[in-house]
Amino acid sequence: MIDSDYQSKLDEWQQGLLAFLYSFEREQEDVGLGSVSASRGRLKNNVGEFFSVTSKTLFSQIPDAGLHDFHDALARASRYFSDAFDTFMAAGGESFNQNFLKSRFYFCKGLERLYHLRLELGLLEPWWYTEAAYALKNSLDPLFVETELPVGLMHKLGSETHAPYSLYVPEAYNADCARPLLICLHGAYGAGEEFIWTWMRIAKSAGYILLAPNSMDMTWSVLYPPTDVDAISAAFDEVCSQYNVDRDRVFLTGLSDGATFSYLLAFARPELFAGVAPIAGELSQVADRMLRKKAAGDVPFFVVHGVKDHIFAIRSVRSTCGLLEHLGYNLRFDELPDWGHAYPYRINEQRVWPWIDALASNDPLATTREKS
Repeated sequence: MIDSDYQSKLDEWQQGLLAFLYSFEREQEDVGLGSVSASRGRLKNNVGEFFSVTSKTLFSQIPDAGLHDFHDALARASRYFSDAFDTFMAAGGESFNQNFLKSRFYFCKGLERLYHLRLELGLLEPWWYTEAAYALKNSLDPLFVETELPVGLMHKLGSETHAPYSLYVPEAYNADCARPLLICLHGAYGAGEEFIWTWMRIAKSAGYILLAPNSMDMTWSVLYPPTDVDAISAAFDEVCSQYNVDRDRVFLTGLSDGATFSYLLAFARPELFAGVAPIAGELSQVADRMLRKKAAGDVPFFVVHGVKDHIFAIRSVRSTCGLLEHLGYNLRFDELPDWGHAYPYRINEQRVWPWIDALASNDPLATTREKS
């Protein structure tokens, strides 16, 4: 039985943290180099003095017997989120990119620790699910799993054949039921363990296995694709050897350099994928030889790109999509007028996921071209 005063403070913390989580996620997607101060202002208005206050209320007190481990784990998660907030608020000028990535690192570390405590934090439950799936939460994340295999979020060490990778297996996994799988590729200087969070809510809600590999080097081997093509293939084969994967519903997406490499991976291994969604990336000239052979000509592609992208110019992506359409590729292209180059959360949930779901359901509307 939790002391009523502790429970009251815990409830207040959960409500405040939920506001921070949603706000911080929005800023990771909306922030642009021309609006960093505005982004920090929005975050400050939504978070206020939440972390400094709760450090003096909830986390300064000694919990009741039996709650020490829980309290310590909660405090560690909260410190990561506080560090993410402080680092983001300090981002600006020439140090912006470094601080932005560092704040993202802290945020994801906090999420992972919070995820292990999720069943004890009922007020935070909406964070882990899409709105449509929330009513099904008890079946999606049951108290008792039906398999002896590891489920949930896990991280795998690298081997001679593949780099480290992060993996999410739905908690409701049953070996008798083949699960669809999504491979998601991080951007330059990123890692699977942080990029996986851009898809976790969707994968958990839709029952997908999620594979987020690391690149073999600081970024993907665009100049010599076999390096990472072989490594990702080995990681995928390892997952398939342990879990029942629906080979007809394997999808691929990537962000920035990960988007660029998603083209190359799809061209090299077209038999693996039912659909590919490059986000905020561009097609490398290395792909010319593959395009001449119309590699992956039967694979649907969904390209998402922001007009305000300062890394990969929209005109280059328009040219790429025009070329792919000319060559007869199955292509949808969403051009986003107000988006730059950042992390996709709502983009994944509101655009990419419905497209993947339609493909998985054999819906012909999945390939409709949009500009909005």
